[in-house]
Amino acid sequence: MVLLVPELTFMTGIPDIRKDSRIVKDVTREMLQSPRQHYLRLTSLLRRIKESPEASQELMRWGLTLDPDIHRTQGRVLPAERINLRRSSFVPAEDLSWSKEVVREASISDLARDLVAAMESVCGPIGMHVSRPALVELKDDRVETYAKTIRSVLSSEDKVQLLLCIISGNREDLYGAIKKLCCVQSPVPSQVINAQSLVGPSVKMRSVIQKVLLQMNCKLGGELWGVDIPLKQLMVIGMDIYHGPSKGMRSVIGFVASMNQYVVPWALENWWASRACISPCQPLLCTVGEKNNRLFQFLLPQMNHCLPKKIVVYRDGVSDSQLDTVLKYEIPQMQKCFTTFENYQPSMVVVVVQKQISTNFYTLTAEQFASPPPGTVIDHTVTSSDWQDFFLLAHCSRQGCSIPTRYICVLNTANLSCEHLQR
Repeated sequence: MVLLVPELTFMTGIPDIRKDSRIVKDVTREMLQSPRQHYLRLTSLLRRIKESPEASQELMRWGLTLDPDIHRTQGRVLPAERINLRRSSFVPAEDLSWSKEVVREASISDLARDLVAAMESVCGPIGMHVSRPALVELKDDRVETYAKTIRSVLSSEDKVQLLLCIISGNREDLYGAIKKLCCVQSPVPSQVINAQSLVGPSVKMRSVIQKVLLQMNCKLGGELWGVDIPLKQLMVIGMDIYHGPSKGMRSVIGFVASMNQYVVPWALENWWASRACISPCQPLLCTVGEKNNRLFQFLLPQMNHCLPKKIVVYRDGVSDSQLDTVLKYEIPQMQKCFTTFENYQPSMVVVVVQKQISTNFYTLTAEQFASPPPGTVIDHTVTSSDWQDFFLLAHCSRQGCSIPTRYICVLNTANLSCEHLQR
């Protein structure tokens, strides 16, 4: 056996492994275990720990004991929400089945033409109208060629509503260059498609194209759907912070806010989404109030000059050790921006969202393990004793185990009930 020091080693061969579809398929099959398989492996691990004298002695030294089985508790399923479309509304079933420029390389020109034809047939049933786009063919797939062509297209007299690029393979350098050009240097909504995703059965192609059209609709300011919200004059704000991989890189704060009674947020890529770059040495939380103020100043005219009475903030990227910091420093900075508006003090709810958790839930029926249905809530027994929190499964898992999301309410001056927070 060879023991390696993790800090002195690095992985090799990952790019080659990712290119081998068989290896990727085997790894995916190993990762996407069924609830039954996951349970058996977990209980097997608990049994091995219990049977190991060394492990038992170490646990005893810490004053800990492990149960031989997982903990069993009661949960409940929230009622399904009604989905409101443009001309209809419906309650989803339990199985939950549900002008632009095109820039592409000459080698995939046939795919581009097929894509345009498929878009014309798919957009009608979902209520979209897409005019026939202008096709621009590239002589090669170099980054410089893409950048030069895009600049030429954007500088033309005809205003480009959306730029759609088809690239071959997973080209992170090319994707990054296109997004930097379209988001920073010459702002315009953009959509990048990997040519490999356009190859396959017609049924798969139709599904891919439908999802692409929905993304394009959002980037152009469209609303895909809405739900009934009983609270009036409510604004929902989403907030996340991205930290660069190295210490010398800057952090980025991203905001997105709802703008109507259906609480339909605009995509973060829209130009009004406030982003602030902060140096590592500068206090990150001190800039939050300033950026919220700028966001409000922009949104006010678009909301008919009617400020929201209740504001719900969903804050991502916060660990348990940072909850006190959010409560004591970040929230006061957000509340400070309200004083810039005369006689304005809305009630506020701040919810921390944690997706990277190790907690799993299973539905047990007649000793059969399955993934819980969407809407399953656990708000007792396995929750925190210090914070008001709950676990919610809001999606339908087709493969593997459903991983819940943890929601922690750190502030609730609106006095919203647990049911309101969970729904």
